[in-house]
Order: sequence, then C-alpha cells, then structure tokens
Amino acid sequence: MNELINQMSADEIMAKVAEAKLTEYGVYKDEVASKWKGQYTGVVTALNNADIDKALLGILKEYPKRVFDGMDAAAKVLGVDCKILYIPDGEDELAKSLKEDADARDIKIRTGIVNVREDAGCIFHHIETMYELSNLLEGGYEPGYFMAVKKGNDILDIRKVSYGTAYKDIVGEGEVKAVRIGTKIYDPQILEQTIDAKSEVGNGVITVFGKGSCIIDECEKILRAQRRQSCGKCNFCREGLIQLHTMMEEITKGQGKKEFIDMLSEISEAMVFSTPCSMGQTASDIVLGTLEYFSSEYDDHIKKKKCAAGVCKSFMAIYIDPNTCTGCEECADVCPADAIEGKAGFIHMIDEFECTKCGKCISACDEEAVIQTTGRIPKLPNRLTKVGKFKKRH
Repeated sequence: MNELINQMSADEIMAKVAEAKLTEYGVYKDEVASKWKGQYTGVVTALNNADIDKALLGILKEYPKRVFDGMDAAAKVLGVDCKILYIPDGEDELAKSLKEDADARDIKIRTGIVNVREDAGCIFHHIETMYELSNLLEGGYEPGYFMAVKKGNDILDIRKVSYGTAYKDIVGEGEVKAVRIGTKIYDPQILEQTIDAKSEVGNGVITVFGKGSCIIDECEKILRAQRRQSCGKCNFCREGLIQLHTMMEEITKGQGKKEFIDMLSEISEAMVFSTPCSMGQTASDIVLGTLEYFSSEYDDHIKKKKCAAGVCKSFMAIYIDPNTCTGCEECADVCPADAIEGKAGFIHMIDEFECTKCGKCISACDEEAVIQTTGRIPKLPNRLTKVGKFKKRH
C-alpha cells in the first residue's frame, strides 16, 4: 500500500472523499462517500460492462500503481480484504504485466466483463474512480472527466477535461450530424452544453457522426458490437439485443415495417429496468436516442424506402448508362460477384439480383458509365447490344 495512504485512518480517508464530493465515474454517478456507507464483502474495480470502446483502459495502462492505491484505500475504509480487478478480454499482455504488483497487494485479476452475480455483496468501482481516489488522497485531485473523441474508427488520445468546458471545445471543428456521449446519442445541439459534475459521460468517449452518416446504419453497427460484448446470461439483455439488432438490420436492408417503431421503443424501455448490469441497462440507449432525435431517418428507411445519406446499400441501384458505355470490359473484370454481362464492343449490363453493390465497377470505369442512384433507373438494354446502337433503336 502507498505509504501515505497506509498512515491515514479509514475515517480520515472517508472525510477527504466526502469533502471533495468524489463521484463514481461512468454509468453510475453516486458519490463515493455515500456508497461506502453500505456493508460490503470486497472491492471490485473495472470498466463498466457497457464500455465497448475501452478508451479509459488507458488509465490503468499508464497509471497502474495509482489504480491499485485507490483499491487499497477503498478496501481499508470498508474493512475488507477481497480486491478484484477485471480486465477486458483481449488484454492478455496487460493482465500479465500487472500480475506481479497485483499479487503483492493481494489483488485478484480476472478477465472479461464483471460477473455481478458472482461478485454479489462487493462494491463496484470504476478504474478511473480508483485512480482519482489515489490522486485525492495525495493532494493532486482536480475535478473533471477523462474524455476522448472518436471520429470514424479512430479514438483520439484521452485527456482530462475540467468542469465548465463546452462539448464543442472538446470535439473541435467540422460538420456534425449526431453526437454520441458514452452510450447516449443526441443531435448537434448538445455540443453547446458544458460539462459539470452531473454530466452523463458514460465511458468518456464522444463519438462524432458527420453529415454523411446514416444514423440507422450506425445504430445497427453499435447494436451488433453490443451483442458481441454481452455475456448472454440475462434474458432481457440477450433477447432484447437480438430483437433490437434484428429489426435495425432489417430496416437497413429495406425490410423495415412501421410496427417496428413501437416494438423498438417498448423493448428498449424494458431493458433499462430489467437487467442487472450496465450492459443491459444502457444497451438500448442508442435506440431510444435515435427514435427521439432522428425519427425522420426511420421514416425515410421504412416508409419512403430510401437512405438519404446513401449509405444503406439495399436502397441503392447501380446500372450502366448504355449511351456512355464503350464496352471496354473493365467493369466486368473487377466484379467479384460476376454480375456484369457483356463483351468487347457491346454495352454491358448489371444483373441486379447478383450485384452486391460493392462499387468496384464504378471505380474501374474511366468513362463514368457506371451510375449509382437512389432514384429511378432509365430504360436499359435487355440483351447484348453493340455500343452506339441502343440510342438509335430507342
């Protein structure tokens, strides 16, 4: 244990934490001093189970000693010996690097998401909370949140953000269609708000969706990732995610039905109150947010059968302009599905049932004869026709 923390009594630690109003990081925003008033059998430290980005794992990687010091301090206040640290699956090297120091402090390392049933009776703390607890006891604590910005698949370096900072100052310049803070999604107006102690920052990641994004498509991808993350042991989480993802996937494929809207809302709300951990409790946040802020996108996909952003391939059509095609065969050569019929000097034709809409033919055509559209398709040849003849015959 840290020498300074070792010299402090449990009451002194509790007093410092209460005075600073240290708050739990992540999904559960209780003040730490209030949480400590209960009776517990151990201290469990981890990321929230709902954290699929794992950006805050960087705190443990860079400051493992401080996280361990925080765990020791919490265990001292609660009068328990059991200390457990959960590390996400796929972080074997990190677990290995921490083992020696963890063993020296009698901290057990487990991998995967937190098993709330197995650890019933323990207090659950976020990795960031234990890091800040250590800073607080050593006199180096400054109120704020660790946050990172995600654009596309890239998560920028995580940094400490002080209270009073506007979200727009964290995100920076650029056109924004939607913003996801932790598990919740909003329209761009959220960027005008400032961060304070009550802000719901979730896993600390601000995901920015640009103007060219399809929110329905983004929601489907997030639900798919959450299905992989879920342990599948709870009915409402497992079955709820399956149903939400299945409906969202069908919507992106042009198979959505108007009754999906009420079903998505009903299942999402039920999951919030019927699951025991943050995975199930927040998994439907993305659906509820899109229903509230982006209802027009559901109208487009379900009623109008179109994707305004041009992202969902099922709503697209690709055809070859018979008046521009030179019969060079370049598009047919690159088609992985062998969906283009034609030969040299003849106008090429795309079999819409075989076409996967990968777009390789568009890039291969120097004449720009391969057209992608969400509108009506003009009259096209239905049999092999020599280049230049279609216009004369029609």
